[in-house]
Amino acid sequence: MDDPSVPLSLRFGPFAFDEANARLLAEGQAITLAPKAFGVLTELLRHAGTLVTKDALLDSVWGHRHVSESVLKTTISELRAALGDDAKHPRWVETASRRGYRFIGPIEGTATVLSEPRGLIGREPELARLRAAWARAAGGQRQLCCVAGEAGIGKTAMIDAFVASLGEAATAHGQCIEQVGEGEPYLPVLDALAGLARADASLVTQLRRVAPTWLLQLPWLIDREEQERLQAGLASSTQDRMLREFSELVEQLTAVRPLLLITEDLHWCDEATVRLIDHVARRRPPARLMWIVTYRTPELVANDHPLNGLRHELRARRLCEELLLDPFNKAELATYLARHRPGLAADEAHVRRLHRQTDGLPLFVANAVDELSTATAPGDAGSPDDWAVPDSLAGVIERQRARLAPDAAALLEAAAVCGVEFACSIVAHMLGSDAATVAADCDELARRQAWLAPAALEPLADGTLEARFTFRHALYRQALYQRIAPSARVALHRRAAAALEQWRADRIDAVAAALALHHERGLDAQAAMRAYAAAGERALGRFAPHETLLLVTRGLGLLDRASEGESRCEAELALQQLRGAALAQSTGVTTPEGRAAYLRCAALCELLPPTRPRAWVMTGLVWMFTASGEYLQAEAIALRLCAAADAFDDDLLRAAGAVSLAVTLLQRGRIGEAMPLVQRARALTEALGHPRLPPTVMHDPSALAWGIGAVAHAYTGAVDLARQWAEAGAARAAEIGVPVMRGFAARCASIVDVRFGRAQQVLARTQRMRELVREHQLGQGEGPSRAMLGWARARTGDAAGLSDVEAGCAAHAATGAWFEASGLRWMAVDAALASNDLAAARRHLEDGFAMAQRLGETLHLPDLWAARATLAEREGEFAAAREAAATSARLAAEQGALTAELIARLALCELPGASPAELDDLRALRARWHDTTPWPVLARVDALLAAGA
Repeated sequence: MDDPSVPLSLRFGPFAFDEANARLLAEGQAITLAPKAFGVLTELLRHAGTLVTKDALLDSVWGHRHVSESVLKTTISELRAALGDDAKHPRWVETASRRGYRFIGPIEGTATVLSEPRGLIGREPELARLRAAWARAAGGQRQLCCVAGEAGIGKTAMIDAFVASLGEAATAHGQCIEQVGEGEPYLPVLDALAGLARADASLVTQLRRVAPTWLLQLPWLIDREEQERLQAGLASSTQDRMLREFSELVEQLTAVRPLLLITEDLHWCDEATVRLIDHVARRRPPARLMWIVTYRTPELVANDHPLNGLRHELRARRLCEELLLDPFNKAELATYLARHRPGLAADEAHVRRLHRQTDGLPLFVANAVDELSTATAPGDAGSPDDWAVPDSLAGVIERQRARLAPDAAALLEAAAVCGVEFACSIVAHMLGSDAATVAADCDELARRQAWLAPAALEPLADGTLEARFTFRHALYRQALYQRIAPSARVALHRRAAAALEQWRADRIDAVAAALALHHERGLDAQAAMRAYAAAGERALGRFAPHETLLLVTRGLGLLDRASEGESRCEAELALQQLRGAALAQSTGVTTPEGRAAYLRCAALCELLPPTRPRAWVMTGLVWMFTASGEYLQAEAIALRLCAAADAFDDDLLRAAGAVSLAVTLLQRGRIGEAMPLVQRARALTEALGHPRLPPTVMHDPSALAWGIGAVAHAYTGAVDLARQWAEAGAARAAEIGVPVMRGFAARCASIVDVRFGRAQQVLARTQRMRELVREHQLGQGEGPSRAMLGWARARTGDAAGLSDVEAGCAAHAATGAWFEASGLRWMAVDAALASNDLAAARRHLEDGFAMAQRLGETLHLPDLWAARATLAEREGEFAAAREAAATSARLAAEQGALTAELIARLALCELPGASPAELDDLRALRARWHDTTPWPVLARVDALLAAGA
């Protein structure tokens, strides 16, 4: 009797046990027995006379979901009470001290073999392909298998059959959900990892060691102290790091045993999960991993889902295998009927009619046959024309729903409001019941394989575990949800929102997306906007700007439904800040959308009382204007930010104000005014311990101070200090991990290297910078990184470098970004001169002067004049060259730009007819140069002065 696929039907004493119908009778009267107690009795009867250990019972009945032995002990007590048994003098259930339990009573009867043989119909070719892929995966060749088909085609049934055939293989399952968690990054993957951790407690140790960013997303696996420690230590986490950690985790896990990862319904998944699949599929190191994903192809295409393009690309590169499932053909449908309604299968007319009515869709077939079984006697198939089967699957489901008891129907409708998967405590709160009762009712429906199936237990803050269930198919939930009257649906969503706020208060951010949707469908627009903002901040904290924008856009779409007033303004401000920050991390702040977001933030702040958090909105405005080349506007906002910092006596705001003001002054050539501000910002942030800012604040004052200070030092001739500050800025940007700041720090370091002609260093640095830009889709980093890369190529003899600089300048302008535009045009001039393309040099030189004048960006005027001098010399116009070099020297001296002045005075002295006074000026300038770092320009100066002496 140890075959679990064969239900038991037997007697012991006055009791009759019927596993198939989940009944226990005593003298013909039904005995109420809780589902878990019934499950324990089943296991004891199946192994009657044999000791069943506590672990075995916990595994078989509870799935050993970290349930304590006390739960088992309580269940045994309930069972004994139902059987009238005595623990001290047992007749039926005997205790083996500290080991387990044994059924000791005499039994009559045996297991009853079902007359309907079980097994999957058809799909053998697909199963064979899956088995072959598993064999390859077991050999170390990672496999991605895509199972595609319409709803109800049997994707899950086929995968379940495949998993069952693998025996004890390690399996992790994740489910994408349509109704809840929209935009939640990595939701199905986190679901799978949580399931693995519940099955194997040692996974937590591996996550801690190899993938701490993922462990941080599963807070119920660790205590609060460790959560806080991880949050502090992982402040620099990026999406790139999460991808790398996941790959390393998978590769280490599969070194021990193969792993089957299943992710269902990817047509509902977030973009971050798509990127993770792409990353894992393209990895080259061996891994004994098989990843099965399922989706509905029509929905991928109709919604222009990013997975649609990826699946084509991966198939073209032979990195994935796609299995397209077809409906039952007539022969397969006949086989199904032979198993479930032999009377129907015997008549070909019945098969044809059912196939025509259902199109062979397996889920529709199964439900239609169930409906026929209910409507007719087993041996009476009747005429096909007399069948009372609805013409659609939804109609069949509705008819089945009509036969439910009122309490069961109410439970399922409340559950449908929660989503495909739900927690019993939430449904209980919605119904005014208790979680234990709801769990028992769900258990009963699951045992009958009607509507529901058990899902993984959910760990709660107090350490207890809560039962969760899932609808057996998303179409069941959809049909139930759609039939709820609109007013009743609104009420249920409101109850669901209230339940989440009460029962998940300790981790409200983790359910913010679901909470937002319940508030939205409960017609509470302002509450929904607040929840969407919380969900967006969570997504932005995972460096997932695209998911953030999805959530924010949904929240902003509710503005017209919210009542006018301060609370609406506050909710909109939170969403607009997130929108601006997400755009800054992706397309950039100078796009029309980015500008609109930050300008709207400014307008909303004018309508609301000033607060510290609202003062930080000004930092976004400063950098939006700065990136747009609108330096006067940026300066005005920076001064307001400084005033707000003083009003709130906030040193971190003071640092932000100082560095914001410094960058606007630096770009206008006021180096002497900018440098003290940078040093002040650096001192303030160091005194504060470099605190981390909220995800909505993109520009870290500490990293900015280092980067801008590096550029300022480079212009004043402090070569070694410029290098040190650039390295410190890059380190700080890497520490905080925000891609925008990492890109800015790399750009500042490259500007320093360009300043001193270090083309090889620029080449290496900008190649890494471009990888960062592509990886995080930093739209406004594309132009500068390509221009700098082109400059380095041109300076190292690559003739194609000039075209790269030109393309980079064009890409920069296309984003609406003009910050450093005249500096990029100077690079184009220098690259053209290096390539001896004088016409291009002249063209870019005029563009550079025009931009410097239009933007008021005077920092690069000495460089442009020096380039004009070089061009004039190449063309034999020595008087014009001398005039241009003199102008460059004068402007550089006014700025305090010692580096540019040295270059200009050297050019004057290298031109024919240099005067003794010009040599004296160069000698005096050289005496002011105290940095000992080697620089070719210095070597030329020293050689010229030595020759003139």
